[in-house]
Amino acid sequence: MRWLTYFILAYVTLGLQIGAGPFIRYQGAAPNLVLLAVIFIAMNAPRDAALLGALCLGLLQDFLTQQQPGLFALSYGLVGMIIVGAHDVAYRGHFLTHISLALIGGFITMGILLAHGWLHPAAAGTMDNGIMLKALRPSPGLEFTRVIYTAALSPIVLGILQRLKKKFGFQPVRRTLRARYSN
Repeated sequence: MRWLTYFILAYVTLGLQIGAGPFIRYQGAAPNLVLLAVIFIAMNAPRDAALLGALCLGLLQDFLTQQQPGLFALSYGLVGMIIVGAHDVAYRGHFLTHISLALIGGFITMGILLAHGWLHPAAAGTMDNGIMLKALRPSPGLEFTRVIYTAALSPIVLGILQRLKKKFGFQPVRRTLRARYSN
């Protein structure tokens, strides 16, 4: 995998997530474009590069959001592990594969963010006139809308990225039965 192209993809994806996110919202939920980049990297890169790329994208998104550090890195690492494990059985170019992987990845990310929000909610704040505000928790409805919106966009975004796959220099993993079962 060409790491320069990977970092350009990460830069563009994070920039679109932050810059265009407020303008492409649907009912308050912006799509998770970084998750789609993680799915693309995990589908096409060799195992170690895919896991490292997914973890790095999660860390970069953690640095740019208001979430606790490590939440997106953990969720994208888990998503990368699941997708890398499905290399042999998934047809990478089919739109149903893109939708199902986006749904699985979105629900994993949603579960981690909601679990963290319920276990460690943000502290209650006060306003200027002494009124106490309740602790804010992520909305399950908003997160569910984000997952569905991301899955709906996944065939378009991942289809475009699959056409640019040669620019990333992914090496096909050639496994033979003898090499796989010789360990």
